[in-house]
Amino acid sequence: MEPSIPREPDWALASTRLVLACDEAVGRFAREHPGEACSFLAMAVGSCFGEVVIAFDTPANGLARARRNEALVVRSRNRALATEFGWRNAGFHLNRSLIALHAPSSAEFAYPEFARMHFADWEPYFLDRGRPGEADPTGKVAVLLQGVANAVVDRGLLRRLNLASPFYVGGEFAREDLGLVVLRATNWPS
Repeated sequence: MEPSIPREPDWALASTRLVLACDEAVGRFAREHPGEACSFLAMAVGSCFGEVVIAFDTPANGLARARRNEALVVRSRNRALATEFGWRNAGFHLNRSLIALHAPSSAEFAYPEFARMHFADWEPYFLDRGRPGEADPTGKVAVLLQGVANAVVDRGLLRRLNLASPFYVGGEFAREDLGLVVLRATNWPS
């Protein structure tokens, strides 16, 4: 008997659930940390695509982590580019690890696992090897997270937070070439 191929997740339902989870997490964060400035809300997707963790960061933590990461990136780039033929792969080394004004990973946020959601239908779908030739499923999750980030910002769900300027909403993927990606920025300085 041939095993059945798992159905594709209901992305519209997942989006609705994740927007609600972000709204609940924002409300809880605002209640539990009313005076805390907040600089980043990230949705981190695990390597097996079954869980999404909602994380929050603060300006002080984000800048401290960014400063430490900048020093590591510069040391690594200097070593790589100083070799005899380092210039040949300069583009790779410059784009491999980026310098940013926030923590390089939601795992380094001040509140790294503030809320957690599980999508039971994602794991069997993404781990199924019976779909030969299909593209990497990360793209489907990226589209979902971009839509959720847009909804969180556009619907004003962040208004209860003491937002830093600027404030970021991002997605984090368990892929080295992606990592933590800023999906939206808001509350720009005047």
